[in-house]
Amino acid sequence: MSSNAKRGALGNQEVSSGSRDNLVNKDDKEQDFVYQYSQMIQLEHAVTKFVESYQRIISLSPNLKIYNQVLSNPEEIPVQILPALSRYKLKMASELKSADELDKIPILKDLGTYASKFNQNPSSKDPILNGISSKDLKKLSSEVVRPSQVDEDVDEEEDDDEESYDPVKNSKDTKGSKWPPKLPEIKDPAVRARVFIHKSTIKDKLYLTESEMIKAHNERLEFLGDSVLNTVITMIIYNKFPRYTEGQLSKLRMTLVSNERLKEWTFMYGLEKKLRTNFDMTKENANFQQGKRKLYADVFEAYIGGLIEDDPKHNMPRVRKWLSKLAKPVMDEVTVKDVGLESTEDLDLNAKRQLYSLIGFAALNLHYVTVKRPTNTDPNTVVECRVGDGTVLGSGEGRNIKIAGLKAAQNVLKDKAVLEKYSRMRASMPRNESAVKLDEGKPKKKKQKLDDGSSK
Repeated sequence: MSSNAKRGALGNQEVSSGSRDNLVNKDDKEQDFVYQYSQMIQLEHAVTKFVESYQRIISLSPNLKIYNQVLSNPEEIPVQILPALSRYKLKMASELKSADELDKIPILKDLGTYASKFNQNPSSKDPILNGISSKDLKKLSSEVVRPSQVDEDVDEEEDDDEESYDPVKNSKDTKGSKWPPKLPEIKDPAVRARVFIHKSTIKDKLYLTESEMIKAHNERLEFLGDSVLNTVITMIIYNKFPRYTEGQLSKLRMTLVSNERLKEWTFMYGLEKKLRTNFDMTKENANFQQGKRKLYADVFEAYIGGLIEDDPKHNMPRVRKWLSKLAKPVMDEVTVKDVGLESTEDLDLNAKRQLYSLIGFAALNLHYVTVKRPTNTDPNTVVECRVGDGTVLGSGEGRNIKIAGLKAAQNVLKDKAVLEKYSRMRASMPRNESAVKLDEGKPKKKKQKLDDGSSK
């Protein structure tokens, strides 16, 4: 992937979280990199307030030659540095450093138009400030000068470390098994980094413009991912359950895209460990546990949005396949346990008639009694199949009386002992005794004769 794609796709963003004790320099690679995270924060702040911070830029920034070397090796760039490389400030700082190193101080009026010129071609390695040419880059030093100390005036939260999510590393333990399904990879590390940046981390970054702030956190990705998630899940269940009503489809979709379900999937992939906010997310924080845990579901939606922004053409099919695998065990479980979502494909509509043909006779008084009706809290209906003396032959459970009654009859048909007992009883019953006798005290109704002598 080119540096242009990696820088342009990201937009403007930055991350800060944790405490001052967890600053950047987590490993040797990051320690040796030209731009340290805290260093990048200071540089952008200094460029915004250049008039009062010019000397700070000169002391912190590498020159343009080193900056271009960084762009030439995009795979070596730590993810937390990528957001800054998509903005103009670090390049402007490197040119100011170069101008100072070459004794070619640019005219201050050029600073006002620097941002607009950078945005016309953010990937350009050519100098923007007047007085510096491409030939001059060969004269620049290749030595990286480290700042003597981190500026004490920068807010503590700006010095905090930001970890990036590595799908390959994170899913290492799952490669040998079929569950959970492999997490699709967001290949653009800049987009991947933005997935885990909560809005709270940049709300106080006053040196960022409004457009930079909008692109600096994951809310837009969350919006995109939410829409994709709902559409994909809808298509999955619509095709898988052709006999479901609109109400059943809506109920099943609600189960699959609920915040609790998305949080479960977030924790399954460890996405919550990469989320960066400026508030306490520990178990000791009661307010967070009660009110803000939804952001764990939000980060799952943001990851889906990141996949689509990264490569919509190729990742949309991957997202559909991935979500289909994630949803399958949930659908299998819910459609069995939730009577309102049960399938009627295996329901025998002639079960009652078949049962009566095997064991039924008038004197047996085979009938069905509804013993439980659905309520707001329990949608189940229970129907029992009984005989005249009150003996229960079997019961059935369903979302309505008709389904529950048919299931009761089906369950009786599966009970060979009951069928054998009552079929023998029916066979041994004399035909003249198989009918229910009328009460002797009740006279038979006489048929009313019409004028022509026929019976009515």
